[in-house]
Amino acid sequence: MDANKKQFGIVDFVVFIGLLVMTMFVGIYHAYRDRKKSNLDNYYFGGRNMPPIPVGLSISVTFISAMTVIGYPTETYLFGTVIGWFCFVNFIPTTVACVIYIPLVHRLKLASIYEYLELRFHKSLRQMGSIFISVAMIVYMGLTIYIPALALNAVTPLDLIWTIILGSGICTIYTALGGMKAVVWTDTLQTCIMLAGSLAALIKATTHVGGFHKVWAALDRGGRLNFFNFNPDPTLRNSFWTIIVGTAINFSNPNQAIIQRYMSCSSVKKARTAALVAIIPSVAFILIAVLTGCAMYAYYEGCDPLLANKIQKVDQMMPYLVVDIFQDVPGMAGLFVSAGFSGTLSTVSSGINSLASLAVEDFILVQRPKIKSTTQVTISKIIVVVFGFIVMSFALSVQYFGGTVTQIGFTLAGILGGPLLAVFTLGLFFPWTNTKGALIGQITSTVLTATLVALCLAYGVSPIQNRSLPASTDECVEMLSSNATDVTPLKHFPTTAVVMTTTSIEANLPLQDSLFAISYIYFGAVGFALCLILGLFVSFATGANKPSELDPKLFIPLIENEIFPASVRKFFRFGVPPLQEESFKAEETELKILQEYVSTESEV
Repeated sequence: MDANKKQFGIVDFVVFIGLLVMTMFVGIYHAYRDRKKSNLDNYYFGGRNMPPIPVGLSISVTFISAMTVIGYPTETYLFGTVIGWFCFVNFIPTTVACVIYIPLVHRLKLASIYEYLELRFHKSLRQMGSIFISVAMIVYMGLTIYIPALALNAVTPLDLIWTIILGSGICTIYTALGGMKAVVWTDTLQTCIMLAGSLAALIKATTHVGGFHKVWAALDRGGRLNFFNFNPDPTLRNSFWTIIVGTAINFSNPNQAIIQRYMSCSSVKKARTAALVAIIPSVAFILIAVLTGCAMYAYYEGCDPLLANKIQKVDQMMPYLVVDIFQDVPGMAGLFVSAGFSGTLSTVSSGINSLASLAVEDFILVQRPKIKSTTQVTISKIIVVVFGFIVMSFALSVQYFGGTVTQIGFTLAGILGGPLLAVFTLGLFFPWTNTKGALIGQITSTVLTATLVALCLAYGVSPIQNRSLPASTDECVEMLSSNATDVTPLKHFPTTAVVMTTTSIEANLPLQDSLFAISYIYFGAVGFALCLILGLFVSFATGANKPSELDPKLFIPLIENEIFPASVRKFFRFGVPPLQEESFKAEETELKILQEYVSTESEV
């Protein structure tokens, strides 16, 4: 064993295993409690009466995984404080959800968000959307499991394969047993674990280097105070524009895992409350992660553990730091690694639950709608186990593929999600769009975006635009004897927590500075724009829909707020009939008056 390799102590193992057992207990508890409620409404939507605060916490940690707890500190260490803009990304998709998706799914009582595509266009678009997003989520969840397993492998004697099997198995079991209620309540528990572990690491690392002013000074010396990077160059790996614009488009795509949370609330108001609650922990976790990355750079400013060969991959840096700084505090390293695993469990449990929901709602019940409710729940549990096995299998295979395949995994959300978001946009806001336009637009833009990604991988990107910031081994005691000197910059860091590799070509080729050098974060935006343009063009070329014949429940005007004049609101309906909400409200008022009258008469 490497003498420099930091290891878990007995107390760390006790804390780590204890928190995993608590997570399992929540799933078993809800399975027992709801054993007599065998229906899909309870299994996938928690009876549609879940409290908004736990739902909001569950939403926030659905995609606050080990990518955040381990990945963002590493990104900040490598690329500087510009990563802090990720704190503000969620405000845009949350606004989109509150204004568009939440009223839509509650109005139409959708079990699957892709059911909208069948109502608006055709069943083929519904099923294609489900398949595309399922593939993207399987890859994402597999990577989410692999990263903390790799990190745990760096600080424990646990084998990587068994660590992956452990994480996959636990979340599959409690999700299959307890359904949505187990997922939401375990997510709430895991939120607390992640917050405690992440805060402990931040505070300890900051105090260890002498306070935040020392951290700031180290960042300044290392050229990492680049938060206000407003360079619009789309080839830059990270900047204000790539993070805010590119990520906002990717995150605005309607995701079944999030939509299920909104539908588990009893009203639009409560669902919106849950969405707003979700922002607070999301911002807090990312901010803590970025600040921890800053403190980690100050701690390892003179002795980068990757360059010093103390770790094999940069993903292992964060858990290595935690074990290093908490050597005199038993159990704290176990708490932090539990935080990383908790993020993974929350993401994977939410993901496989939503994948099972899509499989049942978009494929099985469409063909066999009269299956008994108890049989539906049994099938759902089997599908959860199957998806859990598929995700585990992909996670086990990641170690054999290397950086290029992992990079494809992270860009897959852009390839598939960008065009899919455009199809929803065409359906919701552009009444002229027909089925041919939406179908051809999605397929063509997906193929073109995938081709762009392949060419980017083939030709690489500019080393200057994509490299990490300088790191040093000047103060490494173990390496000074071998005359180790400053190494700058890290051009070829082996990592899987972020889009991982830079080109091995030292001299820039012309194609490296062209469209093929575009930041990976913009792939979703490219797919979105292509699908939007192609969808409208094909629709008008093949005979656009007549807006006056469109069901107003399937349409959302771009502008409908009453602060705008009636003529403006009418224009942006593009000829679609108004939704008769006023008549519905009048009928409800009349019904209440009638009920009160009948009640009074009966008392008399």
